[in-house]
Amino acid sequence: MMKSIEETRRNLLQRIHTEGVEAAFEASLAICQDPSAAAPARATASSTIFRVAGYFERKDAGAMSKEPHEMSAEELAEEIRKLESWRAGGSVDIFE
Repeated sequence: MMKSIEETRRNLLQRIHTEGVEAAFEASLAICQDPSAAAPARATASSTIFRVAGYFERKDAGAMSKEPHEMSAEELAEEIRKLESWRAGGSVDIFE
């Protein structure tokens, strides 16, 4: 029996979202870790990994994930702690 176009498309998308994504990640990671890889290839691979991880979506490394009026008291206190630490010259994790 011949598969329908929709069934074939579903199967391919399933493989892309599972096998394909894993293969693409492994290939990018291998390039990043290969000291003999060309610098442009390593830069492209690392950019791809950071982009997929969502690090390029942030407009400002210190930007809050929520607006203050959307935060609970605990979340406001944590943001204040981070800002005070930054102001005092302490280390603040930019990836939080």
